[in-house]
Amino acid sequence: QEKRDEREVVGLFQILESVTDIRDSKIGRVVSGCQRLAKLSALVDIALEHCNAAIQYEHAVTIQNGNLRIHEILSESEIVLPSPVITPRNPELEARLERLRLEYENREYNAMTKNVDSIRMRHPEDTIGYQVREMNKQLIAVAQFVFSVGAGFVFGFHGLELLIGELEFGFRLLLGVICALIIALAEIYFLAKKLAEEFETTPPILGKSAQTGSLTKSVSQPQTKEHKD
Repeated sequence: QEKRDEREVVGLFQILESVTDIRDSKIGRVVSGCQRLAKLSALVDIALEHCNAAIQYEHAVTIQNGNLRIHEILSESEIVLPSPVITPRNPELEARLERLRLEYENREYNAMTKNVDSIRMRHPEDTIGYQVREMNKQLIAVAQFVFSVGAGFVFGFHGLELLIGELEFGFRLLLGVICALIIALAEIYFLAKKLAEEFETTPPILGKSAQTGSLTKSVSQPQTKEHKD
């Protein structure tokens, strides 16, 4: 390749491709019918062997000299991408998401069909009394928390002094803060537990069943027994 021009090299490769096409074509019957064609075919095979040997030698020299191009490496390589690892989802999370989805669909259905049935014209959440009661519950919970923490601080600041005797102001203040902190943590724990219970227990609502598409109503009715005369 160093001794020849680029045009000659391109011409040689074109000749090699043409000879390969001739060899791969269906001319076996023609070659078997003529002795000259058989000799020519043998010479073509020898020429192809020499050309392939020259190409392999050139490739080896290129690798040895470190002049290998990136496209040449990629042309003879295969890129295998790793398959993504699918982590299984938590079944408890799946159940919770499914329950929330059903509740959301039920509320949407109730909002769309509340004008159809006179019984469902107004939900309890839409009334002012329901909003006032919920606000009173929240205010009572906040006031209870504040009074409990304040009572704990007063107990630690004054109550222990009455039981034990005179104490320094800094020590009394520290005892009051400790008692208030303990009561605050307890109140937060019980408040979170109550909120979790209210979140888990859903109120009976009127809506559409997810499987059948019919109207369902969960109302607690007392069990009645039939008396025979």
